[in-house]
Amino acid sequence: MIKKFIFGFILFLLAQGTMAQTTDTIDCDFWWPEDEQVMWGVPEQMPNFPGGETALMKYISEHLVYPQEAKDAGVEGRVFVGVVVTEDGSLACFKVLRGLGYGCDEAALEVFMGMPKWMPAIQRGKAICYPYEVPVFFGHKQEVVEEIINAVENMPEYPGGFDAMFDFINGNLEYPQEAKDAEIEGKVFVSFIVEKDGSLSSIKLLRGIGYGCDEAAMDVVRPVRVQYQLPFNFKLENEKQK
Repeated sequence: MIKKFIFGFILFLLAQGTMAQTTDTIDCDFWWPEDEQVMWGVPEQMPNFPGGETALMKYISEHLVYPQEAKDAGVEGRVFVGVVVTEDGSLACFKVLRGLGYGCDEAALEVFMGMPKWMPAIQRGKAICYPYEVPVFFGHKQEVVEEIINAVENMPEYPGGFDAMFDFINGNLEYPQEAKDAEIEGKVFVSFIVEKDGSLSSIKLLRGIGYGCDEAAMDVVRPVRVQYQLPFNFKLENEKQK
């Protein structure tokens, strides 16, 4: 798993030559590959909507239209929208990563297509293009959004850095037998809050693959506030080689 992360991070660094693209020339297949096997490294500063997470959720709630078709069918849940925040802060490569149907997917995309510019990701002191995933909630109950900071001057870091963090994950992440038997592979995206004292809270599943993998990923994580997102990759290569 560590090797996969390092490989993905190398791709991230090499890709910076192609990151300096306008919305007219950006290669969306590069950012949202069909097999979803590319694992981007984490920039020094993540992309951020002006005003932070609370302002983003407020903007979405004010501009999101709940389709009548979804209301009539009693459809509720989240649509996961992927966008690429370009180096000038404009958005490109809009994609529904996981949808609900009944008009919700199109309604969620519509909000982002008219969204103002973001603050771009920063790497080595320069603005770069970077992908970002946002869950858009459809339902009759309003979600409560706490004041959370997504980007600070010094982002939270696991003791010992990324190598130590992935050593810990590699040593504690259990591949569920149910997933192995069904040959399930993929990434589970988990979000959590790094509190001021360094402890973790508000652990949430952003995107899962089922078969026990979602719970296994969240179990690893459970032992000014900053929101952090982390992908857990489940791969059967070692099992297949045996």
